[in-house]
Amino acid sequence: MVRILLVVTVVALLGGGFIAVNNVQDRIKGLNIELADTENTLSDTERDLETAKKAQKDAEDAMKTAQTNEKIAKDSLLQAGRELVVQRDRADKHEADLNTTRAELVDARKFSESWRLFQQANGTQAQIRQKLATFADVNNQRANFLAENVILLSQIEKLGVELSRYTGTSVKVTLPQNLQGTVTAVDAQFDFVVLDIGESQGVREHGELLVSRGEKLIGKLRILDVKKDHSIANILPDWKQGEEIQKGDIVIVGN
Repeated sequence: MVRILLVVTVVALLGGGFIAVNNVQDRIKGLNIELADTENTLSDTERDLETAKKAQKDAEDAMKTAQTNEKIAKDSLLQAGRELVVQRDRADKHEADLNTTRAELVDARKFSESWRLFQQANGTQAQIRQKLATFADVNNQRANFLAENVILLSQIEKLGVELSRYTGTSVKVTLPQNLQGTVTAVDAQFDFVVLDIGESQGVREHGELLVSRGEKLIGKLRILDVKKDHSIANILPDWKQGEEIQKGDIVIVGN
């Protein structure tokens, strides 16, 4: 730009024809000085620009580094928090295990003391085993006796029933108090019903059962024939309550 201005000035001076050569040279010298100053200023400006660009890059790099460090710090903090939770859970588990172990130790000590007192009262382990064996043998004998007693009572009841058929006398047959069954079929013409309970449940011939529907008493039955898992019973006419016995009615032992 300065050079163009210099050329224009020279041309203008020469074209005028009345400017002295010395003035032209002075003017050229001044313009050269201005040109040098301008070039120096431009050079300084370029250096400043490079410096500014470098500073900007350094600032950007520093910001990226700071952001990276911040992310690392956050990640480290999160990891530390997770590890803290894990360690707390482990500590809680160890404390619970310790409490359980302490409780088991207390129970073991109590059992040990109870066993010691038991041995003091009952003798050595061999003596205790002998007493337990004797006790078990007595229990077995008792169970066998009760089973034989049940069989004998059943036989006595059967003999009593057979005898009543010849003598015409009535025999009271005892049935289990918790016995309960259901009417599965009804023959109204011949006044008998079929029940879903039999000898396996404790039913005996000539035993008597009450028939109920809900909380209402419907009638009374006397067992006529007994099979393993079912039985046949007559409907006692004197106990009819006005409603017919139906399939699904419940039978129970009366008082």
